[in-house]
Amino acid sequence: MLLENLNLNLYDIPRLEDRDFKGLERDYLYYRITGRVLFLLLLSGVGATISLFGKLYFGYWLYPVLGILVLVLVLESIGFKYRGYSIRSMDVSFRRGWIVHRMTTVPLNRVQHCEFSQGLLGRLFDLATVRVFTAGGTSSDLDIRGLRKEDAIKVRDYITKLSAEYE
Repeated sequence: MLLENLNLNLYDIPRLEDRDFKGLERDYLYYRITGRVLFLLLLSGVGATISLFGKLYFGYWLYPVLGILVLVLVLESIGFKYRGYSIRSMDVSFRRGWIVHRMTTVPLNRVQHCEFSQGLLGRLFDLATVRVFTAGGTSSDLDIRGLRKEDAIKVRDYITKLSAEYE
């Protein structure tokens, strides 16, 4: 048997285009901002406690926290539109990143199992995550965050069904 390993033309390779990606729920932006604001509130509580008992001026911690809050709001709002997922007949992809672009693609013939998860804050916003696992790892290889609970269950079931066809 003759082994051939032919060179491929870069322009002949199929690519994921922007129109293939579905955006995430708008509530996911509010979910992310809420999580960060809660963290900053906790940080502010620590700063206030230190200020009261340590006689530290409030401006030393308050102004940086407010600056971080504004930065978080701006970065999350801009970066949100760069997040999306795509499920095709042979693979599933998730993209994210405004400054650093990342796209993860998992071929469906490599999917071992798929799960649905929803945390406490996710329940408040009715949002969930679909986690896709491939063989040989202990953590998920692809997380699709920011889906409505019903949509996440449908996506999980669909990926599981498609990946079962390869077994």
